[in-house]
Amino acid sequence: MKQFTTLLEAAEFAATRCKSWSFATADDRYDVKGLLVLAETSDSENQIDEDSFYVVSPAGAIGLCEDGEDIDWLFLSDVAPNEDLPLIYQTATQVKFCTKCGSGVVSGARFCGKCGNRL
Repeated sequence: MKQFTTLLEAAEFAATRCKSWSFATADDRYDVKGLLVLAETSDSENQIDEDSFYVVSPAGAIGLCEDGEDIDWLFLSDVAPNEDLPLIYQTATQVKFCTKCGSGVVSGARFCGKCGNRL
């Protein structure tokens, strides 16, 4: 999972993986434009503290990690509504997705097979 300091940055990245989301605790649905507008508004009205960050799952779900550990999933990806989302953020010791293009990478690889980014 990738970390972001603003919801807008997280939403922009999630939009490269998914095109629609549902709010985790309600039946609200968002397309890319709607999520980006909501994220920008949220960032301007409710900034998170310096120890908090947003995370984006491989399928594009967005979560908030306020204590650097527990993840509160906010937006669930409609691409993979049953994605196995962790409840705790753990620093990955092994890269599973390219940080540049988001493609899956072979375990132990030093470079992305799709874009050539150094892992």
